[in-house]
Amino acid sequence: NIFKKKKLNVIFIIMDGTRLDAIEKIPYYQELKKESVFFPKLITYAPYTLASLSSLFSGMYGYKNGVNGYYKSFSFDKENCFTLPQYLKESGYRTESDFLREDLIPSPGLDKQRIHDEFNEDLLVRHSEILTQIKNKKPFLLFLQHSKIHANIITNVAKKYSDFDEKYFGNKEQNFLTFVEWVDEGSKYLQGIIEKIKDLELYDNSLIFVLSDHGSSVGDRSGEKMYGTYLYDYTINCFLYMIGKEFPKNLEIKSIIRNIDILPTILDILKLKEKENYKKMQGKSFLPFIYEEEERVAYSETGGLGGPTPSPEVHNLQSVRTNKWKLIYNKTNDKKELYNLKEDPQENSNLIGKNPEIEERLWKELQKHN
Repeated sequence: NIFKKKKLNVIFIIMDGTRLDAIEKIPYYQELKKESVFFPKLITYAPYTLASLSSLFSGMYGYKNGVNGYYKSFSFDKENCFTLPQYLKESGYRTESDFLREDLIPSPGLDKQRIHDEFNEDLLVRHSEILTQIKNKKPFLLFLQHSKIHANIITNVAKKYSDFDEKYFGNKEQNFLTFVEWVDEGSKYLQGIIEKIKDLELYDNSLIFVLSDHGSSVGDRSGEKMYGTYLYDYTINCFLYMIGKEFPKNLEIKSIIRNIDILPTILDILKLKEKENYKKMQGKSFLPFIYEEEERVAYSETGGLGGPTPSPEVHNLQSVRTNKWKLIYNKTNDKKELYNLKEDPQENSNLIGKNPEIEERLWKELQKHN
């Protein structure tokens, strides 16, 4: 209990589509670690924004909150899921957001939803103005989406290549260098927003979460030119910087956390209790990780818009991931994949059938979600 019961502002800066291996190349992201508790193994529920953020907002997986498919923008179970904005609004917070589309996040509990033009607006200017406007509405919860990487992917990848285009998939090294340039541009936005938060004297009385909602392909696997098709780590292994006056600085937590754990963690910090008579959250606070790490099993799923086994109506790929192992199962073709992530972080060597005990244990974990 490192926090006294007080009304801390809560600010989310969501760096949409940013890969973990790309931020390792960017100086500002490395500098930010000095101010943060850094989690390099934030595992997203789904490698695309809609389902990822619905799980973050609700503390539960998509098959429970209703958003378990690309075409389920309006399927969030508003009647039975109590969201992060609802928790804070009920506690006297002003709650606002700015995203590229209104339907990317559950709306219950939000006082104001803004929509920006990802292609034409200067998000540093726009979000600095939003921070200035909301500054005096303390306490507040604010979600800011940096969508420029998404815009670059749409313009330079989605509209240029097919799902199996060798011009793209045969050029992974150069694709990655281009992607790092986009991430570097995003880091200038991020640095500007953090400086603005400090200039507005919000830094010391706010909880700040800087995270990616999913990663992006740079041609890693044929069939996935963007994200959402597969469940390999380049799209599901995200990151989180957690910044607060009472938190340790320059601390890296190497164990897995899940994006469904973020809501329970905020409730833990702010001393708020989970609501009864609503669906129970599946996540749990990772605040204890600051003192003692533990092993968690992360579940993910997706159903691609394209690729070899498209399933946009409802997810058909599932995975369970520990610190060391990952099992992936494709319901459509009944295919399993098993990877030792310590020895094979690029997931090149499928070990299915070679580690029966591990496979059986992970399969049991996966079946808990069916």
